Amino acid sequence: MASLVLILTNPYSYETALNRALATAREGQIQLKVVFAIDPNAVDELMRDLGENGWLGIGSRRSLQASMLEGYRALAADILQEVEQLCGDREIVVETEVKEAPLSVYLQSLVQQGSERIWVSASKDLSPLVEKIPRPVEWILED
Repeated sequence: MASLVLILTNPYSYETALNRALATAREGQIQLKVVFAIDPNAVDELMRDLGENGWLGIGSRRSLQASMLEGYRALAADILQEVEQLCGDREIVVETEVKEAPLSVYLQSLVQQGSERIWVSASKDLSPLVEKIPRPVEWILED
């Protein structure tokens, strides 16, 4: 059976890719896995930028970073629960996971594991990263 891994990277914009994955899963026999990826490096970079611009001191950065990661985890869990509900309503079997890892490392591991189809739902900001990853990674641009 063919497989599709859909990676969500933005808690506020993922509907285009999700709808496309659901339609694809309904059309054929596909093992669907939806992963919400949290890239700690992206949060680190944001904290560093805020600190360098004088917005945060070192203590504030640490507590804000921990709070942001906790918030992303909660958003990810909510989104994946919604995905499970949508799939259940459509009688689509889905596996969900929250993955905390640098996105480039995670994508490389999926490619090395032989994943047949990998779709990444994200903004233009991540396109340079994804362009470096070999097929079967496909970029799905969200608004």
